[in-house]
Amino acid sequence: MKRISSELKCAHSKSIGDNTITYRSKQLIKDAISDNDFLKHLDCVQIRELVESMYSREVSYGEYVIRENMPGNHLYVSAEGEFEIEVGGKILGKLSAGKAFGELAILYNCRRTASIRGLCAYL
Repeated sequence: MKRISSELKCAHSKSIGDNTITYRSKQLIKDAISDNDFLKHLDCVQIRELVESMYSREVSYGEYVIRENMPGNHLYVSAEGEFEIEVGGKILGKLSAGKAFGELAILYNCRRTASIRGLCAYL
């Protein structure tokens, strides 16, 4: 299993069970946002609000986190593991830890432009 962080619609739900974000995870999220071409221009307040609305979630091997052409309202940051990027049934690449994804559907109010699924299982 690998961990990702995901934006919640409801800020009050940011901690679900033992899914509280640690200081290390918050820093990983900030770094991923700063490294993302579409998110790196957010100001400090926006980044802090985004980080505070995130929570941890585990993804199983082969599980789709995002499906192409589906509506999207979550931003994800890979905390560990590897994820596959698929568009139109073709594998375009992989994402490793510390990468933000899913932002295009939120920023442009469009459907998901790619599918993302978990590859490596961590025990």
